[in-house]
Amino acid sequence: MVALRAPLELIVGNSVALNALLDHSKSSSEAALVLCCATLATPARSALASEIVARVHSWDSVAEIAKRHAVLPLVYRYLNLECQTSVPEEGLAKLRTQWQFVILYNRHLTAELVRLMGLLHVAGIAAVTFKGPVLAAMAYGSIELRQFVDLDILVRQSDLPRVAEILTAERYLSPHTRREGLATGYFQEYEDALFRPDGMGAVDVHWKVTPRSFRFGPDEETFWHRAHQIDLEFGTVNAIAPEDLLLYICVHAAKHGWVQLESICDVAETIRARPGIDLMAILDEATTLGSRRMFLTGIYLAHELVGAPVPSDLVAIARNDRAVRALARKVANQLFSGGAQGRANFDPWAVPSRSIEGARARIRYIVRRVFAPTMGDYEFIPLPTALFPLYWVIRPFRMAAQYGPRLLRRSANSSNV
Repeated sequence: MVALRAPLELIVGNSVALNALLDHSKSSSEAALVLCCATLATPARSALASEIVARVHSWDSVAEIAKRHAVLPLVYRYLNLECQTSVPEEGLAKLRTQWQFVILYNRHLTAELVRLMGLLHVAGIAAVTFKGPVLAAMAYGSIELRQFVDLDILVRQSDLPRVAEILTAERYLSPHTRREGLATGYFQEYEDALFRPDGMGAVDVHWKVTPRSFRFGPDEETFWHRAHQIDLEFGTVNAIAPEDLLLYICVHAAKHGWVQLESICDVAETIRARPGIDLMAILDEATTLGSRRMFLTGIYLAHELVGAPVPSDLVAIARNDRAVRALARKVANQLFSGGAQGRANFDPWAVPSRSIEGARARIRYIVRRVFAPTMGDYEFIPLPTALFPLYWVIRPFRMAAQYGPRLLRRSANSSNV
């Protein structure tokens, strides 16, 4: 481990908040390089990157961390353009090979998205796509600069059976064996993840954009109302509006605990790509939806860690909010807390629950996450609709049977260390 406090201060110029966000002594040189290069170049960042390059012990670790945080294309671009003479050819070659694999898969998924959206259109099914290729195109300007592993499509719940038929005919499979349960709308599921057995495609078909336990983002009707056409390399698709995209990124990342640097870069690049975007208006909308803290946390992280061009008044609002500042510090320090391999131990509850404002909303989230029935419960014991409320009793016992032995073993192992 190498202490990097002084060099990292160069990243954000006169910003003093970075010192509060990061405990630099816990970051490996490999992780520090990934963070430094996951953004646009500046003279200060390039000087810092060259300095960190000399301290890198494992280029395999650099590639692993960058890939795990889904920023490998950004890191390779930065090092190839700004630090080519200081990076060992072997190290650059490792990143280049991984980047080429990303490009090939991204192009395949983008072509597949256009094809599937076309099939839905021909069938008279309205659909809006978000994340994946459209986020790469809208925020990064190229599908080659953002990693993605699946496609996300929003449809009306009433169209789910027809969508499933179309995708099944295209050799996509669903893990749900009793699909009639999805149509009831009773369970927590808000998407149906379908995949190709050959590993060449995965589609998340949404009828809601967030689960009931985390309903803090723009609702589906807003997505439909503000959707617009966007040109991809292989055709045109109906996509989410930039304002909805930015707020959704923050809510979605908060739900998952901000576990990847990619989400922070998504916020920064969306803002860079839309200099005229009205961030204060989005803040007002987030406040109405109960996601003010989530949005401010995303804005603050993007500004402080990867230099997002956020207006100073909005930065001040985030920085002066004690809860936002504490949450951002926790997120920043857990990103690379696992050492050289960057495998941090994330608490799946801490960040999502702390992102929710108000004790009542937080309790509702915890209760729903623990007790609310899912399709797993329905497939375990298929009950008639009239008896669905019994799943609130069945689920805790099923969870105890499924996860109890594993938790006991983990506890025993920890006590023996």
